[in-house]
Amino acid sequence: MMLSKRLKLTAALCSLLTLIVGLSLVQVHHYQQQIYRQLNYSMKLQISIDSLRSQLWLYQEYTDDRGLSELNMRQAELAKDLSEDIQWAIQQKLIIGNINRLNTNIRTLINTQNSYHSKQVNVSSILTAERLFKAKYSMVIEEMTEEMFRLHQLSIKQASQKQQTLLYLVGVVLLILAILVTAWSFMTLIRFKKGLASLNQGMDALAAGDLTSQINVSDTDELSALSDNFNKMKQSLAQITIKKDELKQEVDSQTRKLIEQQDRLIFLAEHDELTGIYNRRAFIKQIDTAIARDLRGDNQAALLFIDLNKFKDINDTLGHSIGDEVIMTIAKRLVNNLRATDIVGRLGGDEFIIWLDMIPDPIDIEYKINQFLVSIKQPIIVGQHTLQVGASIGVSVLPKHGLNSRELICAADTAMYQAKADHTIEFCFYTDNHGVSALATS
Repeated sequence: MMLSKRLKLTAALCSLLTLIVGLSLVQVHHYQQQIYRQLNYSMKLQISIDSLRSQLWLYQEYTDDRGLSELNMRQAELAKDLSEDIQWAIQQKLIIGNINRLNTNIRTLINTQNSYHSKQVNVSSILTAERLFKAKYSMVIEEMTEEMFRLHQLSIKQASQKQQTLLYLVGVVLLILAILVTAWSFMTLIRFKKGLASLNQGMDALAAGDLTSQINVSDTDELSALSDNFNKMKQSLAQITIKKDELKQEVDSQTRKLIEQQDRLIFLAEHDELTGIYNRRAFIKQIDTAIARDLRGDNQAALLFIDLNKFKDINDTLGHSIGDEVIMTIAKRLVNNLRATDIVGRLGGDEFIIWLDMIPDPIDIEYKINQFLVSIKQPIIVGQHTLQVGASIGVSVLPKHGLNSRELICAADTAMYQAKADHTIEFCFYTDNHGVSALATS
């Protein structure tokens, strides 16, 4: 048999083997994605159930409208999660149906309890009813947890069975094809041992760095043409090797540039391009983390909303380039006066915002504000110009003025506008009666 026919048959067997391997990998990947979706969905359901349990406990403890609204939202979120179309087996669908039914029961209990609260009943009846509702909620949530445990166990069991079956079938098919390909290749190798030996010698010489020697094959079969092509390839490699180092240097240079651009884009996504401090989005993300930490530790913190005075005149009369220099100088001064736990960001224009973390006493807040004001009011020299700006600062305190970033920023913004409106003060603390407390004079 000619070498071309042998190689065509070998290629056909290899192609079949590759196709089966590819199909097996696609099937494995598809199944893994399905398992991942199911497990991810199960975790999502478990989190929703835990969140609903926590909110039920809070509502039973306080029984207020806000708690009821949050409870309704958590219950609706769980119902929405349960309605998602996941490729479950029949038994898994039954479990999801049971969880959905239990969630509906919770909805009914919430409506019943809410209706009961609206009636005029004595205290004894209320206490009895509350204990009954709490017991019913606990039973339903416990059933949900048990159903979720069943769902996890069933998903794991089915995944294990399918994986074993798939691995067995794929292994058997691959083993048979591998034996056929190996046997056929071995027969071809024996048939053309002499020609292949010559090619191996040429390859060994090439591996040793010899790009000048040639392979001489006396036979007139396909190996002769292969030897000629191999000799041409060695000549091409001799020319390519000359340019190898230059190409490697160019690749390294482009790689470094791409890495630098990537680092720059990551930095710009979270920092103000002019000053290098946090932008609004990144600042809020940072203080959300700080707020959660401080609330867990019952720590007090403060948020300062800073608006520069006289900056607009500088920007309008001397130009934006001078204004940018002023903004950069103020940003550096604010950073230099921060503690290790404090955070500073720029909202845009001449507005800055500072988070003072773990402040034990209001007098410490005033001390830090005065530090910032003294630093801000220092002369700024830009070229031949000696400039000076002031600031109006609004202050909100955690947890007194808010429990999240939106409330604290809004409160500090309100206080800042009061400070700016009153020319006799430089900073104000926000107060709960839609006003502010002025604690400093110009």
